[in-house]
Amino acid sequence: MTLRWRVILDEEPRTGPWNMALDEALARCLAPGEGVLRFYAWSPHTISFGRNEPARGLYDPGVAAREGLAFVRRPTGGRAVLHAREVTYAAVLPVRALGGLRAAYLRINEGLVKGLHALGAPAQVSKDGMVVGPDAGPCFQVPAPGEVILGGRKLVGSAQVRLGEAILQHGSVILEGDQSRLMRVGGGSGDPTPPAALAEFLGPVSWGSVAGALGEGLELALGGVWEQGGYTPAETAKAGVLENDPYGTDAWTWRL
Repeated sequence: MTLRWRVILDEEPRTGPWNMALDEALARCLAPGEGVLRFYAWSPHTISFGRNEPARGLYDPGVAAREGLAFVRRPTGGRAVLHAREVTYAAVLPVRALGGLRAAYLRINEGLVKGLHALGAPAQVSKDGMVVGPDAGPCFQVPAPGEVILGGRKLVGSAQVRLGEAILQHGSVILEGDQSRLMRVGGGSGDPTPPAALAEFLGPVSWGSVAGALGEGLELALGGVWEQGGYTPAETAKAGVLENDPYGTDAWTWRL
């Protein structure tokens, strides 16, 4: 299936509930034959929980407030991530466009690797690693097979879900820093293998240059027709509803 891709560069940092609402809205409003690729940032820095990850009693809201961190729960699976100095991507496409969820996951990660290579980062898709459950602690502690690694450490944490006839896959590409503030808030007692960060390998990098390179890599890997665009009125209206319920509610964020 040849898709017409719309690329959205949303550099203005946004809250966790709004970011998650927009990601889901893109999937809920996806038109036939369309793909959407969105790049975005976060304010304040936010800890996101995977859809089925235990969180209540494991993370301390008081410590998080002192650290200047907020919480949100994703529509996708996986484990806790601290969203700080990073480029976050969301790819939305029809379920059958690339052969199903697993095939799409691998193709998207291959595209991310192509973009990272263009920046000069020798990233690769992990062939090893461990598959762990949602209660295994923070996401970046252990790479799983098929994830993007750099220098043997996890660089990109991605998660995926099917919403109707659409796939939503989103993830974090760390520019600099680590996940240590996440560990101070809860969910673990140390991180013996910190994640990779692009600044370690490339020096200072800008949000725009990384987002641009990742977009070009994904275009090479996924094919189709590509153009830059923005959000449709239907997408922003749907996101406005989802931002309030469920993503803005404690009942959702702390449901497990």
